[in-house]
Amino acid sequence: MKSTKKELIELLIQAPPGKLFLILPIGYTLFLQIITGIPKPGTLQKIDANELFVRLSSELFDYPYWLQDLSHLPLFFILGWLWIWISKKPYNKGLFRNTASLVAFSYACFNELAQAFIPERFPSAGDLFMNLIGVALAFFLHYWLHRHSLNQKFPQRH
Repeated sequence: MKSTKKELIELLIQAPPGKLFLILPIGYTLFLQIITGIPKPGTLQKIDANELFVRLSSELFDYPYWLQDLSHLPLFFILGWLWIWISKKPYNKGLFRNTASLVAFSYACFNELAQAFIPERFPSAGDLFMNLIGVALAFFLHYWLHRHSLNQKFPQRH
């Protein structure tokens, strides 16, 4: 059981080999932009959008606003984790001084500000806060697991 736990932690914190895995954070970033950039159902109906998009929009906006706001945290936690995970040496310059931090935090801000250009949508300080907290939590947890794994002397993959 312990070796399985160690292997799982190692898998989650060590950068994968090669550049092919870069597709995961890039793809997830695009996915986030799509689901957070969909206009409200009424807007889509006014422009005679495909019924599939109207139904998807209805599903996305069919739960309470507080839950929509709260959903930003796990969505952006995953974003932060994926970007820090593919970094080969994420902590050489410090916890937040790396490319993964720049990309994830910048995108968290961009994603919220982009809503100013979507009909019937608007940027929200609460959403931005949850985006940034989600990314920061991912980085802190990854950093903690990384340091913990070094103290446990897990074998490092190269």
